[in-house]
Amino acid sequence: MKAIAALLLALSLIACGGKSPPPTPQASAAATTGDTDALPADGAFIGKVWIATTSGHALGEMLVFLPDRSLLMDSCFETYRISGWGVAGTNIRWLEDSIPIEASVSLPSAEELSLHIIGQERAKTYVSASVPYVCPDMPK
Repeated sequence: MKAIAALLLALSLIACGGKSPPPTPQASAAATTGDTDALPADGAFIGKVWIATTSGHALGEMLVFLPDRSLLMDSCFETYRISGWGVAGTNIRWLEDSIPIEASVSLPSAEELSLHIIGQERAKTYVSASVPYVCPDMPK
């Protein structure tokens, strides 16, 4: 029995240890081009830390849309959340507490982001975070 277990372990390690061949240049270029062409605002909002400027929202609310389609949401006084995001036509979408959120994206400038969430009257506005960024003091 021990010999069979050792053999299975060895075969598993050998099977997992090999390198996979690199993707062909044509496949990589096609995948990259297809993803960026489909992104609202040409994907210029991806990979930046966005700090909310909309009044009435949590202090230091931030969003980071990552290239791997993960969305990091946080604020200075709330627990962070990581969810997936994707493209829906000309909009983006993500889930918050299992509720689908869809928004149109606009970039008034390279340092400003506006998300108009479908079903809400007012857009949420953000600015690109400067480094270093420190959370504001909590109001008393």
